[in-house]
Amino acid sequence: MIRTQCAICDTDAWDRLLYETTLDFKRLSFECFSARRIPDRVHYRTVVCRKCGLIRADPILSDCELERLYGASTFTYEREAPYTLKTYARYFREILHLTPDKSRLLEIGCGNGFFLAEALACGFTEVYGVEPSSAAVEQASPLVRGGIQVGVLKNGLFPDGHFSMICGFQVLDHVADPNVTLSLCRRLLRPGGLAFFIHHDAGAWTHRFLGESSPIFDVEHVYLFNRSTVRRIFIKNGFQSLRVFPVANTYPLYYWFHLMPLPSVIKQAFLPRLRASSLGGMAVRLRAGNLGIVARRGDDA
Repeated sequence: MIRTQCAICDTDAWDRLLYETTLDFKRLSFECFSARRIPDRVHYRTVVCRKCGLIRADPILSDCELERLYGASTFTYEREAPYTLKTYARYFREILHLTPDKSRLLEIGCGNGFFLAEALACGFTEVYGVEPSSAAVEQASPLVRGGIQVGVLKNGLFPDGHFSMICGFQVLDHVADPNVTLSLCRRLLRPGGLAFFIHHDAGAWTHRFLGESSPIFDVEHVYLFNRSTVRRIFIKNGFQSLRVFPVANTYPLYYWFHLMPLPSVIKQAFLPRLRASSLGGMAVRLRAGNLGIVARRGDDA
């Protein structure tokens, strides 16, 4: 385990305890790091910075241990991926006019590459991805698989100034140090290049109402941002914040049930039936607590 500090204030002096850890190392496995698993209320010790409001886990697993666990994780949301894409693509198409060109796009944490295929369809010449789960990459379409690297984003993978746009969906709250990730993204973007990220909104009413029962308090999440703190972390790392906005997600009813803070015995009893029913397959669009940001490389304002 390693200690963390506020990624905005660069100190732990303003920490206030929110929740004690519920982590049981005897039960910790790669399954806990598989995307979109049933929420199980397993999380690190959680604190909030009283100065800026940024929420984070402290302490956390080491970088090498996190990379190992994410690398062994599985891709289990093939059925939900078309709905996820529908949400991401809607906002992506709204901001395309802001990008300097459509030469190269990078997605961090690209899963099986379903969004990369959408970027090609929208006119990008080349698309690339970085994904720690080898199982997810194995399921990628041949159309995009050659551009995906198995692993995590790090120095040396791509040349500086290589991309017109960098995207990350449900990624920024997973990284051990968002300053390292965002400063590298800035270097990899060409002049005028865009960063487009979607992740959880710690300030959303849903999460404030549910408290510790909210699915955002999870062992996969290290930092949790709201509208103010996400804008500040991007500006700190050399970006010009263009737009911060609430995200409305479209998912079938059974998936919304899957996210609800109900006892696991209830979910195990009813979720399979709901998945198999026409009612459970009905698509529902909700603002359930996600946040988007579009930012430009700051020295090109």
